[in-house]
Amino acid sequence: MIGSGFTPETRRALRVDISATLLFTVFAGLTGPFIALILRRELGATPLQLAVMSSACGACLLLSLLWARALHGRPPLPYLVWPGFMARSVFLLVPFVSSVWSFVGLVIARDFFGAAVAPAQAAVVERVYPRAQRGRALGLVRMAGAALGIGLALAAGQLFDRIGYRLIFVTAALLGMAASLRLRRLAVPEPDAADSEAPWGLRGAWETVRDDHAFRRLLVASFLFGFGCWIQTPAHPLLLVDVLQVSASQVGVLASVAAVSTLAGSAYWGWLVDRKSSLEALRVMYLIGATTPVIYYVAWSPWVLVASSVTDSLLSVGLELVWMMAVIDVAGPHRTAQYVAIGATLAGVRGIAGPLVGGLVIHAFGIHAVYLSAAILTFSGAWLVGRELRVRVPAPALTP
Repeated sequence: MIGSGFTPETRRALRVDISATLLFTVFAGLTGPFIALILRRELGATPLQLAVMSSACGACLLLSLLWARALHGRPPLPYLVWPGFMARSVFLLVPFVSSVWSFVGLVIARDFFGAAVAPAQAAVVERVYPRAQRGRALGLVRMAGAALGIGLALAAGQLFDRIGYRLIFVTAALLGMAASLRLRRLAVPEPDAADSEAPWGLRGAWETVRDDHAFRRLLVASFLFGFGCWIQTPAHPLLLVDVLQVSASQVGVLASVAAVSTLAGSAYWGWLVDRKSSLEALRVMYLIGATTPVIYYVAWSPWVLVASSVTDSLLSVGLELVWMMAVIDVAGPHRTAQYVAIGATLAGVRGIAGPLVGGLVIHAFGIHAVYLSAAILTFSGAWLVGRELRVRVPAPALTP
């Protein structure tokens, strides 16, 4: 039973959101942790191919402003449901994969459609959940998914060892598509076209970043931190497969640990953003995330990665919840989708450059040099957020 601390409207939304999240958790748990392992171990992907895949996925985020323009003045729910449906359906084609590039193409197609989801999701969250309850509500949704993910991750590792990835990806795709369809039951208030601002192009986005000082500082810190995350992406499969020789079962154990951490992190981040400034929560999240490349740098055994699974999962759920809350707080009513689109566009820029830079660093200096560089960048982003805490993002609103 969903807690009585929520309004009836919020409880109804949570029932739909949680059921969709449970379905999505199965999809994500059966696909995401194993993509890099499949590419490197099963298909023999090279560092260049892994870097190209990561950069192409980042490039898809450059479409965020176009998706935000398409969303303007329209109900956001269809832009959350149908692109997500398409993004998950591409894995129905995994049985026909015959090469690295064909598998990479499916991952890129997933991210192409997935780029539409972030602006629409932020707009739906802003309309469905009152500000005073938003952090706890989103935290509860993430906790439900994490609770399921604990056992799922252990089972998934065993399944990949026994069944093979092709059938598993098809099953996961069907469940992911069902999750998208379930979201159609959300009751989302219609946008007020009279109060919302006109959608922006690149010029409008630049003017917004130039004029909104708090948002600009947020973006600079995010760019440094995010670039540190992106340059690691081509290194992870190499570290797991070539250096530490991690098995699918061990990946399942690591994913299970990550799910436990996500369960705890969802409750903590939801509590923090409802009671503290979202910028304070962002600083804590960045500090936790900055320890991840340090752990990878010193890892001498697959089991050392248990620690990175904890920090990485806390970062992942924090990015999903805390970053969205910080942007919503900065944007205010009626500009949420546009602000999220600007952030996603810059994520696309660093998503293109980061993996390519990471690949070059690996070629020139080795895997561990990437993690050292990532640690410097991510701690720099955390330091900038801490330095700007005196410029407060609006702290928890006391009104819906």
